[in-house]
Amino acid sequence: MFTHILDVFNSLKATGMVAFFVAVIPVVYKLINPYLQKKIATEKNVHAQQALELGLKLANVIVPELAILAALSKSDRKKEAMRFVNNQLKANGFNLDYQVIAGLVEKAYQAYKATGADNHFAPVTPAPTKSVTNTQSPNLTNANVENVSQTSQPTEKGDLNA
Repeated sequence: MFTHILDVFNSLKATGMVAFFVAVIPVVYKLINPYLQKKIATEKNVHAQQALELGLKLANVIVPELAILAALSKSDRKKEAMRFVNNQLKANGFNLDYQVIAGLVEKAYQAYKATGADNHFAPVTPAPTKSVTNTQSPNLTNANVENVSQTSQPTEKGDLNA
């Protein structure tokens, strides 16, 4: 008989523990869930920030290299810079949108241009001065001026020449 009474108490104790956990688990979830969501959002933001920083560093590396290539048009330079940045980001486990990468390349080009290192424009040859023309014959001077104007053709100029 004593064993039956102990069995009843043990079953009530077990049932009480189950009821306790059934009541406590949702309360704990409600309390912890906002903290977990905030932590997940923070981690996503940190990951995105790291991707943007790395993308800008990569763009800052490739833009000066491509800006001096006269064989590529400005759109080809931009496409090549974007392809390089995208490939390097994917190799490092980051995935950015096409427009974001285009913005990073543009930002890098504008920073490059602001440093004064943008050297893809054709050099300008100054016209001969009066002191130079007095020592030469007039016919020869006019021919030189015409040759200078014919050989000095401007290169492509646009808002992005990376």
